[in-house]
Amino acid sequence: MMLDKLFTPAMANISKAMDLRYERQGLIQSNIANMETPGYTSQDFPFAKVMQSTLQNGALSRTDSKHIALDPVEEGISREYFKEKRPVDLDEEMVKLSENQLMYEIATKIMAKKFAGLKYAIDEAGK
Repeated sequence: MMLDKLFTPAMANISKAMDLRYERQGLIQSNIANMETPGYTSQDFPFAKVMQSTLQNGALSRTDSKHIALDPVEEGISREYFKEKRPVDLDEEMVKLSENQLMYEIATKIMAKKFAGLKYAIDEAGK
């Protein structure tokens, strides 16, 4: 079907990006919340590498139908996650938080535009 080719790949990729941004937001917030904790070190993952890994590798192959499927986003994070050996810098974390939030908002706007385009196509086809 033509709509599958137009909307599904882009929407799936944007959805994965939003999932990754959500996960990264939690890590950054955790860093800020634990800033005063003795011995706590900064945690993060490189968004671009994880997104690329998620898109290229896709899902792991299952050898048995009873095996649990691993979410490709979780798989990408687990491969690229790292814990820095340095204390949390509030200014740096706030910059990361702002950038991540802005990128998430951009992804939601893009997704909303995709849905608006789909709605428009459906509405116009019905006339």
